[in-house]
Amino acid sequence: MIAHRRRDPEWREFERLIARIEGDAGPRGLVVKSPDRLRCKLTGRLREVDASIRAKVGTTEMLLTIECRCRSKLQDVTWIEQLATKKSSIGADRTIAVSASGFSAEAQIAASHAGISLRKISDLTVADINPILGLDLVMFWHRACAITGAGVRAYRAGDDTVPEPNDVDYILPPDTDLFAPIFHDTEDGSSWSLNDVWRKVQETLNPYAEIAKGEPPTTRTARIPYPGTVSIDTPHGPWKLGHVFLSMAMWIEPEMIPIEEALKISYSDPHGSSVHRVEFSSQRTQDWRISLQAQSDARDVTEIRVGGNWPTTKNSNYRDTPQSASNSRLGS
Repeated sequence: MIAHRRRDPEWREFERLIARIEGDAGPRGLVVKSPDRLRCKLTGRLREVDASIRAKVGTTEMLLTIECRCRSKLQDVTWIEQLATKKSSIGADRTIAVSASGFSAEAQIAASHAGISLRKISDLTVADINPILGLDLVMFWHRACAITGAGVRAYRAGDDTVPEPNDVDYILPPDTDLFAPIFHDTEDGSSWSLNDVWRKVQETLNPYAEIAKGEPPTTRTARIPYPGTVSIDTPHGPWKLGHVFLSMAMWIEPEMIPIEEALKISYSDPHGSSVHRVEFSSQRTQDWRISLQAQSDARDVTEIRVGGNWPTTKNSNYRDTPQSASNSRLGS
């Protein structure tokens, strides 16, 4: 069974990309939020903006808002007038309007008088990108695993013996649904699945400790004790549970993203200044990315802004989820 990850709509991904670009382009210490809800000073109601940037300039707090449109049609003065009204009502110091298609001449004039900065985003090829951003590829390392066996030992009152992995009373069949709530707490009425047991093991222990990247799978068995207040569903009826033995084959495998597959964009203003950005994103894990960003005419690598998002500790929210109770690979 596969655990599908929800992906945001394309327009939301576009808004968050713009927020990342602006966040990486500014000074350190910016607070970027996408989306955000700001209170209207006229009505008191919350108004949504695609993104907000809060910064401290000297002793003054500054608020910038970002509004985006990923459309094929040239954006006209009507949208700019709407943004000018919204900017005033929420008390923003400045608004950045971003379009994938550009702005009409009238829109540019109106924006210059309304305190609205205009930006256009467009795709680049590998040949177009600033050479200092020409990283060949990025490699993401994913933890992976497969269940090789799951056994249970019935509860034995007064037995303090620590059982071994082969000292089980029942082995779960290979076609066990990993997400079915087969475990039940007889005291509080809660239920959970074999997948939940594996997640708890990852939260409590570090099962990937000393597993080297790129090496063959290592099989380890976790022994999970229960105090006699938990039952498990079996074909023979419910059993009062003493221990669960969960055997997992685990490995760490690479995912290579070449620059040809990376997002390559230009982010420019009407005056000709532009930022180039290369963003390498994992295709297997929604929020893993590494980005390089610099002015299009930058020539020194010290001018590159490096950003990204990926788990760095075992206590992160990254958890492996099995696909089946056989030797199937486990998604990241």
